[in-house]
Amino acid sequence: MKKVLVFIGALDQFQSKVPDDARNLTDVVMELDKDAKTFVIKAPNYEEPGERLLSVQHFVIYSNEYSGVREHVVLNFANFLAKMDIEEMYLQNPPLRILDQVMHIYKDIVEIEYQKYLGITKSVMQRINKEYSDDIVGQENVKQEILTSLYPLMNKANNKPVVMLFYGPSGIGKTETAQFLARVMKGKLLRRQFSMYQNNEFATYLFGGGLYQGSFARDLLDRESNVILLDEFDKANPVFHSAFYQLFDEGVYEDQNYKVNVDRAIIICTSNYSSKYEIKEKLGEPIYNRFDAVIGFNALSNESKEILIDKYIGEYKKEELPEDIEQKLRKAAVQCENARAIKRLIKDTFSLVAVRKLLEEN
Repeated sequence: MKKVLVFIGALDQFQSKVPDDARNLTDVVMELDKDAKTFVIKAPNYEEPGERLLSVQHFVIYSNEYSGVREHVVLNFANFLAKMDIEEMYLQNPPLRILDQVMHIYKDIVEIEYQKYLGITKSVMQRINKEYSDDIVGQENVKQEILTSLYPLMNKANNKPVVMLFYGPSGIGKTETAQFLARVMKGKLLRRQFSMYQNNEFATYLFGGGLYQGSFARDLLDRESNVILLDEFDKANPVFHSAFYQLFDEGVYEDQNYKVNVDRAIIICTSNYSSKYEIKEKLGEPIYNRFDAVIGFNALSNESKEILIDKYIGEYKKEELPEDIEQKLRKAAVQCENARAIKRLIKDTFSLVAVRKLLEEN
């Protein structure tokens, strides 16, 4: 073996480092184990008389492939490698059990590379200040609190993530704010919606199960940006809050399969709580005190709603809308409680008018 690269980060960045002719784990396993037989345990580099090792010039394992191999292959990864004559090996986000074996066998040639995420800079802060209100209507106070919260990340000596809890009514810009920050940070938002997990599923997801099961730690490793959204954080059972203590305090998350560092990340939790008092009462002080900022989103004023109405009508203006219907639409939209409801009403109205016009044509 001449080279071993362990890359910690997203798929697109990893692929740029892998030769085009590389053979992946799935391909190699199929060739070595065509009859679906288990692998025979051998010492590293052991070769039976007359046995031919599979020659692989560039061997690559992608993050999502570990879940597809049998458990004993993971436990005896060194024996699996002994079946091949590999020139270069590329591993993306390997589980700890595999990484430990690789480091033990090839410690002198292993290079570990971590993805570099865009950090908070003066230009990023200026862009947030300039563009936030164009994307998120009616939350000017939120912008200032976010900028204040993000400022410590400009200090390169500070590796701790910034953890913010957004609260307020549904559909007024909390999730959209996280998406906006991810765009500014030039990456795809890692979003996990906690209401989708039942208690048993959530425990496995947080603390890790078999490699074939999804996990929060692996999602963190695979993330494309350093902006992380824990949507509907209030829906998580408080018994699981302790899983986030080290993540919020130190930027480290660990389960039985992976250990992840999220240095200088922006972690956003959302909730529908109505006040800081309610948050502290429902979530409890141990988790509440770990938020660097608790930021309230205001209900939309009529002025903010009218701005949104103009914006959404403008998006659909390619379709003709009779003036009387538009006026009725505007009056109805102002009565909506949030941006999501306004957008849905406008979309449905334009669709209804278009369908009627279509059906009237001969």
